[in-house]
Amino acid sequence: MNNNVACTVDLIPLAPKESVIPDPGRLIFALRQIGYSLEQALSDLIDNAISAGATNVLIRFIWKGERIVALAVADDGTGMSQDDLRNAMRFGSRERLDHSSLGKFGLGLKLASFSHARTLTVVSSRDRGFSGRRWTLEGIRRNWECETLSAPQAEQVCAGPWSPLNLRENGTVVLWDHIDKLPVSSRGLRFTLAMLHRRLELHLGLHFHRFLQTGALKIQVDQQEHGEQEHQIRSEILALDPFAYPAESTDDYPRTFTVRIAGVGEVAAEGHIWPPNSELPEYRLGNRAAARQGFYFYRNDRLIQAGGWNGLIQNEAEPHGSLARVRIDLPLSCDASFSLNVQKSSVIVPPGFVEAVQTAADPEGVTFERYRQSAVQAYRNRDLRAIVRRTPIPGDGLPAQVANEFGRHAPGGEEETRSIAMLWEQIEGEDFFRLDQEQGRLLLNARYRDKVLAGLDPEPEDVPLVKALVFCLLGSDLMTVKSSVKRRRELARINRILAAAAGLERG
Repeated sequence: MNNNVACTVDLIPLAPKESVIPDPGRLIFALRQIGYSLEQALSDLIDNAISAGATNVLIRFIWKGERIVALAVADDGTGMSQDDLRNAMRFGSRERLDHSSLGKFGLGLKLASFSHARTLTVVSSRDRGFSGRRWTLEGIRRNWECETLSAPQAEQVCAGPWSPLNLRENGTVVLWDHIDKLPVSSRGLRFTLAMLHRRLELHLGLHFHRFLQTGALKIQVDQQEHGEQEHQIRSEILALDPFAYPAESTDDYPRTFTVRIAGVGEVAAEGHIWPPNSELPEYRLGNRAAARQGFYFYRNDRLIQAGGWNGLIQNEAEPHGSLARVRIDLPLSCDASFSLNVQKSSVIVPPGFVEAVQTAADPEGVTFERYRQSAVQAYRNRDLRAIVRRTPIPGDGLPAQVANEFGRHAPGGEEETRSIAMLWEQIEGEDFFRLDQEQGRLLLNARYRDKVLAGLDPEPEDVPLVKALVFCLLGSDLMTVKSSVKRRRELARINRILAAAAGLERG
C-alpha cells in the first residue's frame, strides 16, 4: 500500500484556464507607492536621455503662485519615432538590445513619473518627425487608455522654448502635470525650490559624475513661472566624484582586489582610503560621510550604489570606517547576477559575494580585510585635536542668516572655524542631544522632534531658535577631545532637563 502524500500540482486535475486581469486602478495606486524620491525619479529619466545619446539635459520646475504645478525634463538625444514612443510608454516596454543602455526594467519612465504626478506626457522629435503620448491616472483606470497627441500638438511642445536646447529636429520632453507628491514646505516656494536644488546637486552630481567630468553630459536646472516668458537664469550640476581626493591618502592604497564569485566569475574591487580630516564636498557628500563608506557600484559608468557594505559588516555607518570606499565597475558578463532595485539606487549582490570579498586579495597577497583594517587605523590616527580646537560655528541645520552671526566675529577668522552640522537623528535612549566631535555634528534626538515642532512641518532648517540656543549651550564642548568627569555629569543633567522640557511641548 502506497502511503506517500502527493506534493505536486501535476497530479491534481486542473479546471479550465481563464485570464485574471489586474484591476488597473488598484495596480497604478500600488505602483505609485513604490517609493521613488525626486532625485531617483529624475535620475531614471536622465538614464533614458543618456541611452538616447543626449549631451544636454534640462530640468525645469514650473511654478504658479506658491505651488509647483509641473516639471519637465528635456534632452537633445536622438528622439523617438511613433513606434518607439508607443513602446516606451508601455508598462514593461521591450528590452533594449544595446547592452550599454542604462535602462533595466522597462518601467522607469512610468513609475518615476507617477510617483510624483498624475499626468505624464512625452513628446519627441526624430528627424523633424513629431510624436506624443499621454498617460493620466484616469485613463489608466479606464482600462489603460493612453492618449495620442497629434503631430502639430507634439511639434508645439518641442518648439518650447527649452533654452539652451533646440528640439525642433531631435529630442524629447517628459512633462509631469498635476503634481501631487511634491509639496511646498511651510517656509514657502522659494525655500522649497532651493532645498530641492541642493538635493539634485548632490544626487545627480554624484551618480552621473563620470558623464559630467568628461563633458559627455551637461545637466542644467531652472525654475520658470507658468504662463510667463522664459528667462535665461539656470544653474549647472557639477560633478561630485566620491574618489576625487587630491593625493593618495597612503603609500599602500588604492589596491585592486580580485573577488572570485562561484558560478558568476571575477569582479575587480578597487579599495581606496580617503585622507583623514577632509572637508571636501566629494568626501562629505552632504555631511553623511560615515554613511557613504563601503561599495560604490557602477554600471555602464553610471553610479548605482553610493556606499554600504551589502551585508559584509553589521554596522554600516560606524564612523571608524568612514575613509573606506571601494569602487566596483560591474562587467557586462555579470549583469544578470548583480540585480538592481526598481529605483536603481542599490545593488542586490549574488549569493557568495560576501564570502568572496572576505577571501579576496590583491596580486601582492594583501587581503581585503587588511585593507579595511588599514582604513580604520587611518581614521583613528588622524589629528582630532587639530580639528576640534577650531572655533565651532553652525553649518547644516540652521538658516544661513543665523549661522553667519556665529561666524562673523569668530576669533582667528573663517579659516580657524569648524562647521558643525545640527541634525535630527534617532538616538538610543532618552537623551535630547548627542555630541559627535569627530564627525563635526550636534545631533538632536528625533524622538522629540514632533514635540519641539509643535505642529510645524519638519524641515532641514526647522526651529532655528531652539537649535541656536542648544549650540550656544554646547559650543565649548565641541572644542574638547575628552570632557572631564564633572562636565560629563553636567551634560547628562542638561540632557535630562531638555528631554523633560521637550516632553511637555504641545505637538
